[in-house]
Amino acid sequence: MSAAEKLEYQDVDLISVDSAPAKISVNYEEVRTELERRLEKYDVVVTADTLPDAKKLRAELNKMAKEFDKRRRDAVEAVSGPIRVFEDQMKSLASLSKDGGAKLDVQIKKFEAETLAEIEKQLMDARGAEWEKLGIQGEFRQASIDDLVKLGAATKAGNLSGSTVNELKSRVQADKQLQQQTEMRLLHLENQSYKAGLSAPLTRAHVETFLFADDDEYEQRLASVMDAELKREEVAQEQMRKKLEADHQRQLREAEAQASRDQEAREAGERMQQAEAARAELQQHKPEPAPELEPEPVPEAAQMYAYGPLLDPRSATKTTDTRENVETIAAKNSNEPVGIWVPGQLIAIVYGGEVFRKQ
Repeated sequence: MSAAEKLEYQDVDLISVDSAPAKISVNYEEVRTELERRLEKYDVVVTADTLPDAKKLRAELNKMAKEFDKRRRDAVEAVSGPIRVFEDQMKSLASLSKDGGAKLDVQIKKFEAETLAEIEKQLMDARGAEWEKLGIQGEFRQASIDDLVKLGAATKAGNLSGSTVNELKSRVQADKQLQQQTEMRLLHLENQSYKAGLSAPLTRAHVETFLFADDDEYEQRLASVMDAELKREEVAQEQMRKKLEADHQRQLREAEAQASRDQEAREAGERMQQAEAARAELQQHKPEPAPELEPEPVPEAAQMYAYGPLLDPRSATKTTDTRENVETIAAKNSNEPVGIWVPGQLIAIVYGGEVFRKQ
């Protein structure tokens, strides 16, 4: 539609309506006066004398009433016909206008939707370019453009308006500031941890829930976390100290027990070696077996003997008895080498139930 074809309601009368009030003439006053005159004399109680005239007048009045109604309907019909035609015509024109408006509404909405989609695409592209330009990482890309997607955000040429671009850059800059603030907080976190006395620095996991809070809240909650970590670390260190002390004591006890076992093993080995050496020595000096003669038993006189551990003569038991009885007693304790002495010398070794006598 060209500019010349547009409907300019303020310059052109689109429709011209010529109307005049309906005019119906009737001798109303004359008829009313006559009716009232006739009815006046009957405005009393009907009697036998007036009954015939009353009935006659009633019939005339009913007939006249019907005629009045007929005349009214005919007159109203005569003047109402053009009005109904006019109404139908106006309804038709209104319907035609509404249909045209509905078609235009579809086109307008389609145009606006396409325009908004293009504006949104330009905003997204511009925002992405700004994010890349400022080096903003993924988790900090939070600038919203939803409320910027509106018809006034673009110029007639189809480009984003200057105010829209400035607002978008301002929001992306806010993302950049949040990223820098977060980086600085995490960068200082290690130093703040050591300064507070922690042996191991806090990590992002410790402050994740309030990492993006404002400065006052961040500092307050960080101090609270550090205080809790210090207390936890003190408890852990005390527990570790007690554990190390207990481990140390246990190791000492185990070392002492092992040293005792080693000492006993060495001493047992030495005793075995000495017993074997004594046994070997006795074997070397063992006399040849005498001929099997039946010697006459000679009673042995009792004398002083000592018997006890071969390697510890000082613990030997002294007794006055016969040699045979002493050897028998020593043989009962021969799980380890037992020596038998007379004053000044070793005369026998008992081991494994066997007696080895020295010549």
